[in-house]
Amino acid sequence: MSKEKALRGAMLTVTRRYAAGIDVSEDAVRLAVVSRRLRANASVCVEHLESVALPSGAVVDGDFIDRAAIVRALREAFARLPETGAWRALRCAMGLPASATLTTQVPLARLIDVHDHFAGNIGGDPRGFLEPAVLAEAERAAGIERGALAVDWSVQTREDGEAQVAIAATARRHVEARVETAAEAGIALSAIDGEPAAALRAMRHAGSTELDADARYLVCWLESTGLHGWLVGSRGVESELRYPAPEHRSIAEALHDLVGQDAPLDCIYVGGQIELLAHASVPVPALGKTFGCPALPFEAAPYCNGASGVSSAYRHSPRFAVAFGLALREVMQ
Repeated sequence: MSKEKALRGAMLTVTRRYAAGIDVSEDAVRLAVVSRRLRANASVCVEHLESVALPSGAVVDGDFIDRAAIVRALREAFARLPETGAWRALRCAMGLPASATLTTQVPLARLIDVHDHFAGNIGGDPRGFLEPAVLAEAERAAGIERGALAVDWSVQTREDGEAQVAIAATARRHVEARVETAAEAGIALSAIDGEPAAALRAMRHAGSTELDADARYLVCWLESTGLHGWLVGSRGVESELRYPAPEHRSIAEALHDLVGQDAPLDCIYVGGQIELLAHASVPVPALGKTFGCPALPFEAAPYCNGASGVSSAYRHSPRFAVAFGLALREVMQ
């Protein structure tokens, strides 16, 4: 690389942040590279999208069975990136499937007897009051001893003033497999995030840029094991569901229960394996007619902003929701 190109790349990294989202699913490795100027309210730009097929059985239920095949796919995906100096310092995040992750919310008061002076410090654990209680709860819920778990948690305040502890836990082996496999491919991971959370982040970003601030909309993400749905309003996520679930006989019934009768929807965003909706007799167009609003597959196209070399198929593929959401996490921090 010439000194001129190296200098231009160095200057770009000062004014823009670049990140890559890596979605390792059972059929392919999908890569999204996005950037954002380092200023308030700056827009997000998709710089590159890439997909490399994986052989059948390389990934099963979140387990990396054939690491060599995954390493090859990762190397191939990154080798296809343009040789730009600004991308040498990419922050990289990789997804973790819902099947490998346990999430739960527990009332703060149930975990520990909280002193009044600590109640004002919602969001942290400055004196280490909660860590042992959180680990014990994660161990109980997951049925795995805490030494074999990777646990993330945060304290959040609800509108009624009650504090909840949000806990996400996974077997440590899942995290280690991703870190080690990425390292073999020459990639240093800065974060590992749940795939449903990444997909939700991607489609909420679409909602924030395409809808009014007070819009009420539905987010649906589909994977081989089922549907994740979220109802989003002006105050954020109002409710969520997972299907299949014993209380719902069909996807349509589950979504009707999620939406409720309070107010009409302004839009529905759908990402992931959206063909599964058709298999359940609720194709995307029919979903829109059912709720009387537009139903739109997630697309990265609106954020490509003229980026060259991005395949049209990838721009419009709803399967890039997770990769986009993972990269979005890193450029927004």
